[in-house]
Amino acid sequence: MWPSHSQIILFSGEASALAATASAVGFAARGQSTLLTSLVPTHPAATLLGVAPASEPMTLRTNLDFWACNTLNELNGIWNDLRARVQLPGPPVNGEDLPLLPGIDLFLAVYRLAIHARRNYAVICVDAGPPDGLIRALAIPDTFRWLMRQLFGLDRGPGQSSESLARAALPANLLPFEQIGRLQDARVTFEQLRDTALDPAHVRARLVIRPDQAGLRTATISAPAFLLFGMNLDALIVGPLLPALDAGHRLASVIHEQEDVLVAVKARWPNLPLLRLPFSATPGAIDPVIDVGQDLTLSPMPQPPPITTGPADDPSLRLCLPGVARDDLSISVSSDELVVSLGPYRRHLLLPPGLRGVSIRAVREGDHLTIRRR
Repeated sequence: MWPSHSQIILFSGEASALAATASAVGFAARGQSTLLTSLVPTHPAATLLGVAPASEPMTLRTNLDFWACNTLNELNGIWNDLRARVQLPGPPVNGEDLPLLPGIDLFLAVYRLAIHARRNYAVICVDAGPPDGLIRALAIPDTFRWLMRQLFGLDRGPGQSSESLARAALPANLLPFEQIGRLQDARVTFEQLRDTALDPAHVRARLVIRPDQAGLRTATISAPAFLLFGMNLDALIVGPLLPALDAGHRLASVIHEQEDVLVAVKARWPNLPLLRLPFSATPGAIDPVIDVGQDLTLSPMPQPPPITTGPADDPSLRLCLPGVARDDLSISVSSDELVVSLGPYRRHLLLPPGLRGVSIRAVREGDHLTIRRR
């Protein structure tokens, strides 16, 4: 899906617009062809730059383009393109009739990014808004798979299962064979689209952490949740950060708290780069943003997948969950699925064939949780 040279960074957090905008301007200033994309409905990135939102990529200056994705307006075109690939049975559903289920607009917008990536951008910086919306968007293929599994069972890979067919709510003979086949194919295609759209060689997230204790607590859930749902995390950004002040200043306690948060973030995620986002008034132009982004232009590098499986002779399921707190994480097994609960999120992962129907154990190994036979 992605050109071999493109690198896509999704910024997520309360200050994601400033982080994405400053990073994009910084990459462009270094001579890299850059697209800044806003997926947030109000497009605060446009306000930061002092430009009007653009429904198609527009050039702001050399090496810097800007695109404000209005998902509702573009939903029909995105959905029609996706429907041609998924081949759902039954009467066609137009984008105007599609219910806006939580996360579906963001899921389709991330899919749409691939089209613009083909325009030879070296870096695409995406303001993806709050983590909760992005995480729930990443969960949509799992929700579709769960629904298909309960109704019809699984008869297509990944996860093909004769036992699942036997437990299905609707016997296969209630629908024409070709209809069920197309539904199963659609399920697999949705999962493959997510896996392709989140290709770790090209796509990663950067979590923007608010520099207070509430922001730190949110990050302990959001950071590992990105990886649980297949999105690599290659850096953490803390900010906006106030400058150092005299001890007697009325904001001294705020400065002290943000320094405590920086220390805590480094201690909890020692293997992730920590970037600082300085506090700034709304620039309203491009040039002032360059100073804000000078410490944010960490070049993205390909990463290994956050979820991997072992060979058939040593079956395992390995999840990268950096910094996860023990009390926030629980796992259970339901049939041939591993159910991982992380704070308010839950993901059903199909176990590898070698781990189905046997006693298993979970072992914490650094940033990883490994599931093996007991």
